[in-house]
Amino acid sequence: MTKNIFAILFISLLSFSALAQEVITTPAFNPSVTESYKNKKSVKSSSQALHLPFYDDFSVISVIPSPLRWADAFTFVNTDYAKFPPSIGVATLDALDDKGALYPDAGPHAFNADNLTSLPIRLDSLFSPTKKAISRSDSIFLSFYYQPQGRTISPPSKEASLLLEFHSPGEYDTIPSATDTVITPHWRLIWFTEGGTQVDTFAKQENSYFKHVVIPILDSTHYFKNGFQFRFRNIAALAGNSQPDWRNNGSHWNIDVVWLNAGKTVQKDMAFAAPAPSMLRNYQSMPLSQYKKNFINEVKDTLDVAIANLYDKNQNVSYKYDVRKNSLGSFKTYDGGSYTISPFETSGYTTYAPFAKPPVNFLFPISNDEKIVFHIIHTLTPDPNPLFRSNDSIQFDQVFSNYYAYDNGTAESGIGINGNAGSYAVQFKLNEADTLRGMQIYFNPVINGANLKLIDLHVWNDSHGKPGQMMDTLGILPTYSGNLNEFNTYWFETPNRIDGTSFPGLIFYIGWTQSSGDNVNIGLDRYNDSHEKRFYNVDGNWEMSSDAKNYGSVMMRPIVGPINPLKIEKPLAAEQLRIEPNPVSDGNLIIKLPTQWKDISENKLDVSIISASGSRVLSGAFSNPVDVSALAAGFYLVLLTDTHNGRKATGKLVIR
Repeated sequence: MTKNIFAILFISLLSFSALAQEVITTPAFNPSVTESYKNKKSVKSSSQALHLPFYDDFSVISVIPSPLRWADAFTFVNTDYAKFPPSIGVATLDALDDKGALYPDAGPHAFNADNLTSLPIRLDSLFSPTKKAISRSDSIFLSFYYQPQGRTISPPSKEASLLLEFHSPGEYDTIPSATDTVITPHWRLIWFTEGGTQVDTFAKQENSYFKHVVIPILDSTHYFKNGFQFRFRNIAALAGNSQPDWRNNGSHWNIDVVWLNAGKTVQKDMAFAAPAPSMLRNYQSMPLSQYKKNFINEVKDTLDVAIANLYDKNQNVSYKYDVRKNSLGSFKTYDGGSYTISPFETSGYTTYAPFAKPPVNFLFPISNDEKIVFHIIHTLTPDPNPLFRSNDSIQFDQVFSNYYAYDNGTAESGIGINGNAGSYAVQFKLNEADTLRGMQIYFNPVINGANLKLIDLHVWNDSHGKPGQMMDTLGILPTYSGNLNEFNTYWFETPNRIDGTSFPGLIFYIGWTQSSGDNVNIGLDRYNDSHEKRFYNVDGNWEMSSDAKNYGSVMMRPIVGPINPLKIEKPLAAEQLRIEPNPVSDGNLIIKLPTQWKDISENKLDVSIISASGSRVLSGAFSNPVDVSALAAGFYLVLLTDTHNGRKATGKLVIR
């Protein structure tokens, strides 16, 4: 859930084949990180450095690393980018800076990208159980887990690398320049690993999806001081092995369970290692009315829960989950009892069925509510050590509303068709006849707004397990949300009745048709896979999406059931603006109103200009000319709004 606040800006994938095909892209922007950067408060360095032990497993999901332990905000703290981590939550180093944008030097050759730097640490003294000076006999070590690539589409290229460096207090480098002399901390390279290995290959080589690294700190002269620091550093290169991704974010490294201490190189900790799962068999969420008609078959028999013993000895732990309705008291509890679990290092996640495959031995109660949320809270025996408690509990919110969702609401990648015109469709199945009113879609913002082109949204019925006859069409201009993973809603002019006559088997498909070869780039959740429900057509034939490399769930959700129970306003269709000159070079922008707007006085209109990252950079009352001299060169979307009736018109703007 990365270096922005949560609204990922994606960049278009360059075409790597002369043939049109389904393609996946990687995030080129992270709006969540961008928002965190804008909102974060500066943390003043304490005159007192941190005491040992130093620990972070990133299970407190805060987008950026905790300022109580880390000195910078370049990495993205999330639960979804890693593949089978030892503890829930990782810090992901990639090619996006602390503002959520690609580094200026990003390209196919190696460049300096993310750092993850500790705050100063007291490595001169131990303070528990009694205060004493640190010596080599205290066996000081730094341990951590790392993984290349994770759930993103390509591994760090062979030119990329992950480095670990140490800083000794008082050691600095002096770098002269033409106008000044820059003094920077001196960092020594302690450990590194190179890119070029795909994550599944890495797992086979290491017999684990994460490798545990232990670094003894033996140089007492340099490092046993007050103010010691360590950092992970990403030397990135945007040219992955599995497919070209130049100009896309890449070179992902996931870091987990960072532990600096004296004595044992592992901590006595039990941890959940993955997000809590949905209890539904086919979806992450579905309409309550549809659940009611087939509730026995819509609920899973068992859940998949990942629990890891991070200690080097067997540990006894208890596990249970509670289900609560709309934040009320618990109405259902499953108690898995106690069990002794083997170490993660040798055995991986526990396979003990009452923990790893707990039964769903109840049904969600039927009601006439329009929306219900069930909070499913999984807990382990609370750890006696406060350092390790945050990974002892996970929660899934089971939403029953008026939409279907295969995705979990987080886009680790983007998907679309690249190279030619074509269509894309996602299959859904009702339990009883109902009304399809619209759809929700998350469009990844891309550099230069390359996917802001008119497309047609469609509804198809089924023909032998693939999209059949087109039943409805709605032309739209894709729009970006201002927040990461926030869906836009599109309503059909006339709702579609999904019944057995027009839609055999009550199966329907939603999707789009594009007239150009540009990638529409819709969010793709790589955590939950529903590739068998996804189809694309670039040559007159529908093909099922490949599970080998394109696994995941498209962030498109059909709205089914009552009339707008979520109170989402129906937007008016946006009309097109004519902008002169375009590109703009002198800072003065003239907007030509649509013909049907000629009778509207300018004082009834508002104008907004939105950057390629989705940020609103200018807004106010409209009057010609619009002064854009303060805006940097680049691509923008111009939005004109009639304040009387909400009618909108949009146009693209390029500033040079």
